Amino acid sequence: MLQAAKKHFRIITPYDAQRSLIEEGLKNNQLEWEDKCFNVDSFQGNEEDYIVISLVRSRALGFLADKRRTNVMLTRCKKGMFICTSQRFMQRAGSDSLVGNLLGYYENHWVEKDELEKIEL
Repeated sequence: MLQAAKKHFRIITPYDAQRSLIEEGLKNNQLEWEDKCFNVDSFQGNEEDYIVISLVRSRALGFLADKRRTNVMLTRCKKGMFICTSQRFMQRAGSDSLVGNLLGYYENHWVEKDELEKIEL
């Protein structure tokens, strides 16, 4: 969606394994992948117009418990941000995190994956 709209974006994830999987998915789908996906620590000090944040978790908070690092992740965008996560996980385990507080504030802005194509940038 962002690439098709010719928007400047980067993808950030706290987890190196996710970063590798995302890069592999971009490559396999013939999408621009070089210099697109970073872990949070390697992207510190950088910013981009749009940031896609991958927070795919299923159990404990992990990285999300670290407010300093989460703050770095949430403050990298200039124009917009997409947070990819499970609403159920955030309601259950992530509600005490900075991201959980943010998503609670924007509770009516959850978009399911099949609705993403309808978003106009």
